[in-house]
Amino acid sequence: MAHRLCRESFVRRFNRTMKKLYNITLTSALILSLCLMSFIPASLKSISTWRELYFQALGYKTSNYLMPMGFQSLGFVMIGLIVLWTGYRQKERWAWFVMFTILAFFVFPGTLLPLLLQTRQRTGIVLSTINLPQEIKWILEGDSLAIWLAINVLTFPVMLITLLLPIKAFFWKSYSTDVSDKHNEQDRGLPFSGK
Repeated sequence: MAHRLCRESFVRRFNRTMKKLYNITLTSALILSLCLMSFIPASLKSISTWRELYFQALGYKTSNYLMPMGFQSLGFVMIGLIVLWTGYRQKERWAWFVMFTILAFFVFPGTLLPLLLQTRQRTGIVLSTINLPQEIKWILEGDSLAIWLAINVLTFPVMLITLLLPIKAFFWKSYSTDVSDKHNEQDRGLPFSGK
């Protein structure tokens, strides 16, 4: 009898653990975190130019805008990571909107938009002329331009899909009586007037 109870307890704990591991919101937060952390090396490289107030190129002297942009990029990454591991994991709507805003106004303009503008103007890289096997070969050889291109092309779509997968958990929640009781205690017993 005791062996059977112990086994049932183990099975219940195992099932709870597996549900947590296969939670779509957790998986989404992990993938989004990895994608956001991919911006950190470039941000740190830009920040490392802080000693140079000006850049000189072709006889012109321009201000160093790389350093502030690096700090801004690092700030967006940190805000995104904080939101992911606080509100997003709790399935709060505001956290989803913050992540969508970061994706739309930080990731898209910095990764995919320049490439799309170049293909539209027929300057620079034309997507129809990319030789995929050759690109893969260059990536495996460690060619930094090929790696940069692959990361820029893949980051935005991966983040968009990862953000849209758990959308049901954020916007179509089912409420239980436990949640209503919890809110009832928080509202000091005020009657609920929702229908």
